[in-house]
Amino acid sequence: MPLSINSFTKIVEVTTPTTEVDLQTLHDFVEDYMASPVGLVEDGSWDFRGDILLPNGKIEDPNNPGVFTQIILELNPEWQIQFYSGSGYTRIFGGKIFGGVGNEPMLATGTAGDITVLETQVDGVVVEVDTGSGLTAAQSTQLAEIYKRLGLDIADPITDTTAGIDSGSGDINIDRTGDGETTSTLTRQP
Repeated sequence: MPLSINSFTKIVEVTTPTTEVDLQTLHDFVEDYMASPVGLVEDGSWDFRGDILLPNGKIEDPNNPGVFTQIILELNPEWQIQFYSGSGYTRIFGGKIFGGVGNEPMLATGTAGDITVLETQVDGVVVEVDTGSGLTAAQSTQLAEIYKRLGLDIADPITDTTAGIDSGSGDINIDRTGDGETTSTLTRQP
C-alpha cells in the first residue's frame, strides 16, 4: 500500500494514484510505523505513547455471528488522512474510522473533483458517507448556484433575455438594468 506518515504535518498520506484504502491495511501500516525507531520518538501528546490510531472495537458479520470482519479505529485528534491531490473519487473501506482534527478524519486535497468516501457497513448496508470535500455550507450553496446560473442543470434550464435571467423552477431570478450596450447591471432577486 503506497502510504507514508508525515509526523511534522501529522498527516497519513496516500502517496500514489491509489483510489481505495482498506482500513485494516492502514491500521497495520501505522502500527508498523509506530513500532519503528522513527515512530518511537513521537512525542505522544495524545496518550503519552504517540499513537496515531487506537483500536475502538470490531464489527460483526451479520450473516456469521461471532465472526468479526471489520475494525473500528479512532484517529488521534491531531492527525488526519489525505489522498494525493488529483486522485478523483477515493474511498476508505473495511471498517469505521472517526476522530481526527475537528472530528474529521479526512483532509481534503484542495483539488476540485477530489472526493473521499468513508464506507461503514452495518448489517450489510452502507450507513455513513463523508465526502470530505472541505466545502462549508455557504460554499456548497454558492457552487450549486453557479451550477444553476451557468445552465448546467438539464432539468432546470435558464432563460437569458434583455430583462434578466430566470429559471423554470424560479431558483434563478436576476433582473437586468442599464442600456444593454455599454452597461448592464445584474441584480439578484431573493
